[in-house]
Amino acid sequence: MRSLTLVSTFVVALGAALGAAQPQGGVLRVRLTNGTDGGPGSAEKVTLFRLSTEMVPVAELGNVSGSFEISDIVVEGERPMLLQVTSSGVNYNQPVRFGRGYEAEADLTVFDTFREWDDDVLEVTTSRFLYRRKADELLVDKVFVVENRSSPPRTYHDPNGTFRFNLPAEGLLEVSSVQASSTSGMPVPQKSSRLPSGQGYVTKTAFKPGETQISVSYTVDYSQGHWEVDGQSFYKLRELMVFVSPPDVEIRAEGWEDLGAEPEGRFAAVRKRDVTPGTPIRLELKGGSPQAPDLVSSSENAAPAGSEDAAQAGSEAADPHGTITRIPDTTRSSKWVIVILMAAALGYGLLSKLYPRTEPADRAERAERADEG
Repeated sequence: MRSLTLVSTFVVALGAALGAAQPQGGVLRVRLTNGTDGGPGSAEKVTLFRLSTEMVPVAELGNVSGSFEISDIVVEGERPMLLQVTSSGVNYNQPVRFGRGYEAEADLTVFDTFREWDDDVLEVTTSRFLYRRKADELLVDKVFVVENRSSPPRTYHDPNGTFRFNLPAEGLLEVSSVQASSTSGMPVPQKSSRLPSGQGYVTKTAFKPGETQISVSYTVDYSQGHWEVDGQSFYKLRELMVFVSPPDVEIRAEGWEDLGAEPEGRFAAVRKRDVTPGTPIRLELKGGSPQAPDLVSSSENAAPAGSEDAAQAGSEAADPHGTITRIPDTTRSSKWVIVILMAAALGYGLLSKLYPRTEPADRAERAERADEG
């Protein structure tokens, strides 16, 4: 009898130990809010992903509204998950972590959408191009910051395409990335395609209320020591800044302001003000030292493996004549940061010495427009 009791105790203890090691069932309580009217939010699809080297769906719901639960979730320790809510075709994401009780809560705000670009609601507040020589190549980075100041707040989303940009028709060697990010997040790769007219490319990026950064990085042939920039502006721009590194590259830019070299000698800059849609963007680059100086570590701000942004980053080939998605390029994962830092350096360094600041007037003008709206 004693041996039977010992065996039973062992079996119970073993079962408890094995049970503790097995994934547990969790519950996620979600509350959706419509940020446009303040009422309950709705979504046509809800997906919970487990994050690792890729996004693995573990639960999915359809047609939800307000508050709801996702139950019987297989929770593996404290491994993070990602809740993705699709509302009116737009994805809204939020990381999820389960506590020891295998319970979690998530509050997401979704917005009504609009699909027509309106200059009174959407504005490209920042436009910066950076050209860096690397032997027989030019590394090109373009950054645009788009502000959505819709009131009441809504998301700008057109399934046929939302943001247009240029790529060179000849001499293009590689498109390394087309990415979008909010001010609080890492870049997420965007699919892009050629416009039917053949004049430029377009993404399907959703512009949520606030600021969204669009960055485009590519490489062109500079084996002849000469490059002609020939494009056009698709949007109204208060100013367009072009940075060239190294600064001894000759810049021929008729109709542009020559801002000269940055004090530390890392780059030179030119500027064009009050650019209207359809304005040609033309300049020539010639010669220069064969290697641009390092501006920022290429390893900085890269999305870590298993993070939300790394999990969302697809790895597909780029076709300059068709659809473009991200090409894996670990050495250039933070190019967008370079251009933003360059813009900041000029905005608060070189430009403050060469030209009087106009930001307060700009802000007052924007505030006046917001009051009128």
